[in-house]
Amino acid sequence: MLLDLNELPYNGEMVAFMGEDISDIVVQNGEMNAENYTRHTFTHVQLLDNEEETIPEQLNLEPFVGQTFQSEEEARVFYDNYARLHGFSIKRDRTKKKDGKMVRRDFYCHRSRTQPLKNLDPNKEQRNRVSTKCNCNAHLRVKLRRNNEIFPEEWHVTTFTQEHNHPLLSRSQVRFLPANRMISQEDEKRILLLKEAGLAVRQIIRVLELEKDVEHGELPFLEKDIRNLFTRVKKTVSGDDVANLLQYFKSCKEENSNFHYIVKVDHEGKLEHLLWCPAQSIDWYDKYGDVVVFDTTYKVNVYDMPCGIFVGVNNHGKTILYGCALLRNETIETFKWLMKNFVAIMRKPPKTIITDQDPWMTQAIAQELPYTKHCFCIWHITSKFSGWFTFILREKYQEWCKDFYMLYKLEAIEEFENQWPLVVGKYNLRDNKHVKGLYQIKEFWAPAYLRSYYFGGMRTTGRSEYINGFIKRFVTSNSTLKDLAKQIDVAIREIIQRQEHDNMLAITKMNVLKVNTPLEDQASQVLTPFAFEKFKEECCRASQYSIIYHDGYDFMVRYYANENSRCHKVFWDGNFAMCSCKQYEFSGIICRHILRIFVQMDCHEVPSMYLPIRWRVDSGSIPTQIPSEQITHCSELINGDDILCPPKSKPKGRPKNKRQQGGKELTKQTTRHCSKCKKAGHYANNCWLDKENASDSNGAPKKKSKPTTLGEDLNPIFLVKY
Repeated sequence: MLLDLNELPYNGEMVAFMGEDISDIVVQNGEMNAENYTRHTFTHVQLLDNEEETIPEQLNLEPFVGQTFQSEEEARVFYDNYARLHGFSIKRDRTKKKDGKMVRRDFYCHRSRTQPLKNLDPNKEQRNRVSTKCNCNAHLRVKLRRNNEIFPEEWHVTTFTQEHNHPLLSRSQVRFLPANRMISQEDEKRILLLKEAGLAVRQIIRVLELEKDVEHGELPFLEKDIRNLFTRVKKTVSGDDVANLLQYFKSCKEENSNFHYIVKVDHEGKLEHLLWCPAQSIDWYDKYGDVVVFDTTYKVNVYDMPCGIFVGVNNHGKTILYGCALLRNETIETFKWLMKNFVAIMRKPPKTIITDQDPWMTQAIAQELPYTKHCFCIWHITSKFSGWFTFILREKYQEWCKDFYMLYKLEAIEEFENQWPLVVGKYNLRDNKHVKGLYQIKEFWAPAYLRSYYFGGMRTTGRSEYINGFIKRFVTSNSTLKDLAKQIDVAIREIIQRQEHDNMLAITKMNVLKVNTPLEDQASQVLTPFAFEKFKEECCRASQYSIIYHDGYDFMVRYYANENSRCHKVFWDGNFAMCSCKQYEFSGIICRHILRIFVQMDCHEVPSMYLPIRWRVDSGSIPTQIPSEQITHCSELINGDDILCPPKSKPKGRPKNKRQQGGKELTKQTTRHCSKCKKAGHYANNCWLDKENASDSNGAPKKKSKPTTLGEDLNPIFLVKY
């Protein structure tokens, strides 16, 4: 067995020990006799192998009365190493001072004393942790003394109690004691860096194990210690969280003047709302801000403030970020403040905006963005169908979903109005409150009412889920506001890198033509690969439509294989084209019906207006007519030193706290007894007497027959099989 005592100090010289015999002591730059080795301080004893061998008796040093140390810390280190070898840990305890100078120190076993009684508050949910203290009296006392005037002051051991009143731990167990678990400063920096990179705690532990080349579970700290480190770091910055965030925003503003942020504080000087738009987002909005998706995400900061994000789609069909907001609550006044300042920063409102069905947001958009078409995310609507209609329709639920999808695909308002009462009447849902509500808000979700407005082909808030997922890879409900802002910047850089890569591919990668027509060739040289793929699909499908009517500038086209298929009206006068499907107005990609007329009328070049700038490779700024009353100026609150941290926000939904008990719930519960055998611990329905009576002559229990009828009090919803 090899022992390493790591450069033990002896009279100012460095001494190293190897071997099991005391005669194997190797001395560097000094002399040391084996007879007096116990008089000197050993600061560290480490087993270099994991063998369960006993330390040689001559090196298993124990404190003794009269032992001296140069300092109080030296005595603590010695007793701590002794405790590690014998299965316990120590803690600093009582001291005694004289003239302001400490002259006595006690070191006790970690299980000394008893835990004081906790003051219980019935209104708070408190942890009831079991204490490990057992009033153990094992301790070491050292006093500062001077033997005479020619000797310096030294710390002398005056009391040493070795006996413990509890079992001692083994060498493999003692390392799990809190006093023996330690994270070095170097490891702390590494852990915080890995946390910022988005790694989970278990992943951080595994990375450190691989870097240190140790077996799993051999690190000098546990998963709990890492989580405590995160909590400790959070507490150190919690008081200056808002100040740190605004200082970070100031530095971003100094680097690029296009960076904007707006802060609102409440009457107590606490942060209420915050909106910021990175510099690159201003340029993106200027080019692609015709359609905006707004959504909120939760559990991304320590204050539970909802994080609202404005996103859109660029010319490559990829998600881009316009701005972020932290909100105290989700009221109409909050959303009015948000929409007003977002338009003030961007200097123009979007043409269309997609959100969820929040009624306060709907009112705020109607008041602050009167020129913007508002649309509800269809996914947020259909995700509630199972709760609304499954119990009512039962086996007809799937058929109802198919018919509703048919209604959703209708392109004309007249068709929608004619088909809606037929479908609703088919399932006898005329008086259903949810169906009535859907019809009342039909202009917010039915494409028949929305296809005249540009949405870039989007119908849901799914674009925001990409940003939400990216952010939540790095931040949690314990993250500070500055951490959230920095991860938003990481998402911005990720989007920039991806856009540059897409631009490179658009320049270097040749588009593959499918039908090889002049129209397709022209589009391949102008549009991005994403937009060209959609154009190419329409161009291929154009040959599958027949012209069934032609009168001057008016045309009627229909799918060739089905005479009962929907007919589409197309207008084309040589310069201007329009189709009843309104695909170009909705997505910016010309439809197959118009392309069919182009081919029929020998039009070999698509008018430039039908190859919109926002889908081109060299997309520039898209001019938008802005009403003068919509233009406002944003004001920034630069001085954030006096702004206090916000309180915990209360998001929408059912509160997580348990309700307060009252009445019979607070009374003392009496123990119920079986009405047959009069014993506690069971009830009459599972009494052992019934089990004995139910046994046959061979001792085998009889099988119970299943009931053929259902109880009247059984909820029928539990009978539905999915």
